[in-house]
Formats: sequence, C-alpha cells, structure tokens
Amino acid sequence: MRAAGTEPHEFFHALFVMSINSLLQSAFTYHREGRLDLAEQGYLDVIKSAPTHWSARFGLAEVLNRTQRYDAAIGWLTPMLTEDPEESVPLHRELGFAHANAGRLQAALEHFKCILEKLPNDAETLHLVANFEQSLNLNEEADAHFRRALERKLLITIPAVTTPPAFRALFVFAPGRGNTPFAYLVETAPFESNVLNLLQDFKYDDAALRNGGDVVVNLIADVDQGGPMLAIADEFVERIGKPIVNHPRRITGTGRETIAKLIADTPGCLVPQTRLYTADALRTLFADAAAFPWSFPLLVRRAGTHGGSDFELVQHIWQLRAFVERVGECDYYLTPFVDYRSADGHYRKYRFFYVDGEILPYHLAIGNHWKVHHATTDMAQTPWMQAEEQAFLEHPTSVFGAVQYDALRAIGDTIGLDYFGIDCGLDAQGAVVVFEVNACMLVHGDNAAFPYKTPSVERIRHAFHAMLSRIAQRRDKSERTQGTQGTAIVG
Repeated sequence: MRAAGTEPHEFFHALFVMSINSLLQSAFTYHREGRLDLAEQGYLDVIKSAPTHWSARFGLAEVLNRTQRYDAAIGWLTPMLTEDPEESVPLHRELGFAHANAGRLQAALEHFKCILEKLPNDAETLHLVANFEQSLNLNEEADAHFRRALERKLLITIPAVTTPPAFRALFVFAPGRGNTPFAYLVETAPFESNVLNLLQDFKYDDAALRNGGDVVVNLIADVDQGGPMLAIADEFVERIGKPIVNHPRRITGTGRETIAKLIADTPGCLVPQTRLYTADALRTLFADAAAFPWSFPLLVRRAGTHGGSDFELVQHIWQLRAFVERVGECDYYLTPFVDYRSADGHYRKYRFFYVDGEILPYHLAIGNHWKVHHATTDMAQTPWMQAEEQAFLEHPTSVFGAVQYDALRAIGDTIGLDYFGIDCGLDAQGAVVVFEVNACMLVHGDNAAFPYKTPSVERIRHAFHAMLSRIAQRRDKSERTQGTQGTAIVG
C-alpha cells in the first residue's frame, strides 16, 4: 500500500529504485561467488531498465574481462570515460587490463599512464607501468618506474582470504628476467603474498623484508634471461635467511643444454641433446656447410624464449642460416627433432607439474602440427580431443604406466627443484620424449572452454599452498638449525 501523502510518481520511482538495487545486489553476489554467467545476466537486467547505470556497466565489463571477451569489455568501458572524470581511474585500470589480456601492450600502457597522471605516487600502478615498458623494450623508462615504485613501497601485497593470514610468503621477482608465472598460484590463498621486485644496484631494507615472509619463493626461473640476477637473488635470499623454495642456486642448473645432459641417461626416456650457440659460433659453422656437425631436421630456438616465438623446425642449413639472420644477435639452442606423432597422425604433448614431490597432470594438448600449444589447437571445437584430455587428467596412469612414472620420478629427483613443470610426449615404444623441463611453465585457471580441467588445475594450486604451509610451519626449526650459517634450502 502506498504511504499516505506520497505522490504516485514518487511511490513508483521508489519501487523502481528498490527493484534496480535488488537486481544489482544479486548481480554483485553472483560476481563475488564466481557465478559469472548469472552475474552477467543480472547486470544486463539492470542496464535494460537503467541504461546509464554506472555500477552495472562497470560490473558487466569486469565479467566480460574475466571471461576473455576483452573487446566487448572495452566497448562498454570506453564511452564511460567521457561521463565522469572522477571515476576515470577504475575505468582506465579495467581498460588497461583488457588491452593487456588481448595482447595490446602499448594501449594497456597508455591507460595505466593516465592513472599515473592522477595518482603519480601509486606504487601498484608504477609497478604495472614499469612491467609494460619492460615488455615493450622501453628499458630505461621501466627501470626508472621500478625504482620509483620501490622507493614508495617495497612490497606488493596480495591479501590472504583469511584474517589473520596463516603465514606470509615473500615472492622474489626480477622484472623481465623469465619468472615463474604465479598469479593463479596465489589466488584464494590462506597466506599473505608479498611480491618484491629485485633490481640491480638498489639498496633494500633487509630487516623490513625479513618480516615480509615466513618462507621465500624465488620466481627467477629462466637461466638465459635471468643471467646475473640469479647471483643477485642468491645473495639476497642468503641475507634474508628464511627457508627458500626454488633456490636460485638450483635454478642455475636448469638451462636447456644442462638439463638435457643431466637427464640424458634416465631409463625410459628419450632426451634430445640440446646445444647452446652464439650467433657468431653458428656463422662459423655455416662457413663450411660440408663439415656442419648436425643432422637435419633440427629445432632452432632463440635462447630465453618459451612457447612458439622464435622457435622453428628447419630441414636444411640454408633455413637455419636464414632464421639466425632474421632473429639477429643472440644465443640459440639447436636440438635434434624427434617425430613424436601418434599412430593416428596427431601430435600429443603432455604437461605435468612437480609440486613438493608430487607429480600432477596439467593438460594434454592434441594438434595436427609438431609445434603443439593448447591454445592454438582445435581442441575447443573437437569433442573427442576434449574427452581424451579429460580421461588423461582424471586417470593419468591409464596413459603413463609404471615405467613412464618411474621415468618422471627419476627426472624430478635429478632436477631437485620444489616446483617446476615438464612438457613431454610418448613415442611408439612408450618412451617419455622430453621437450623441456623448467620452472617457467604456466598454470592458469582460465578454463571456461574446458571446465573439466578445473579440478586438476586446482589440485596443483592446493598442492602449492600445502607446500608453502609445510615449509612455513618448519621455519622456526629451520632458523634455529641454520643460525648464522645460511639459508635453509628446502627440498
């Protein structure tokens, strides 16, 4: 019943506002719970009734970003920039992430620079700007922004989902140096994550940093990119004196050539022997093609790269020479190509993660080309491929039997890292064909097209959390044992 003295238009306006607020609160709840399809519909229902509703449009754009519809998110956000200058910071932030996720780093950088115009001392934005500049090879600008960020705030903190946090972890990150991807690993964590950007020639407050973590996780994972930063990280973690995951000293032995030699004689494995060359050394070999010491086909990769960039299969020396001249002055890996095609003509690449001694399946990528990457296969449109991957993830021992698992365990024992991944195949005789082994491999939770992957991916994250928890619980004993003798290397 309408309240006495209330005009009809006021009454119906109040009902309208109440209805909009109810729809919006429902959308917010679904959003927080991760039920993004329902959140999206809720935001759209609000917008249908109130087309200019700011929070509904922004919430919808956030959902679109999280579900990898980046251009759609940008389409909603861009017109909002002209409406209220006071709300431009969150808009530029969301637009920046949308462009970054879509691979448009320059556009992303411009949006975060707009935030700096309003918030010149915001440490988080300074770090983001520096990282984008680093990716765009704007190294001097990146270094300046990293230093400005560190002067204002040493650590980037990712809060725990519980209060108080179960413990704190200090993640040591070297910008542009080939780090372990860790964003997914610290999502919904019961511990507080403190991320430190480690730079050369920067004076750190070691006492403050000791309080930043009960356990230290070294993220510098690529020998070719990490270079001198691994030695700096080694010295740094020794000064901090806390238990360390993936000690820099152990990472130094994980270059592609070194790894291939280390595990060459592993029973049940086929390990193509990789060799590192400078560009000049290869040119010297090219000068006498008759004496070229390799047989074709060969894989050639620019050192320090992962995935498919600057990585090719060559059948002739002239193709190898052309690749080197195109890519330029850098180091290169040469590896004999092993044709690992299955009997049905498809290529299958399996990825496992080693976490604190466990060997956990992550994915199976099936493709029609030797260079197999899950995101570039036809798996999203091919039900039988998805069914095969799901079967592998749920019952990996149905594909990798006792002999293959013995081989995987032997590799893990030889490498000796706390957390790392392996990409491999199986040849016709059942041998594990090793493609690469390192701590640079990506684990992520963006599996909307492959929901069956979620339990396996979450198992890896939970194992990572459990590993850090175990180490943190041992910290007092570790510190008493080590005293002034150095850092406890976990493993």
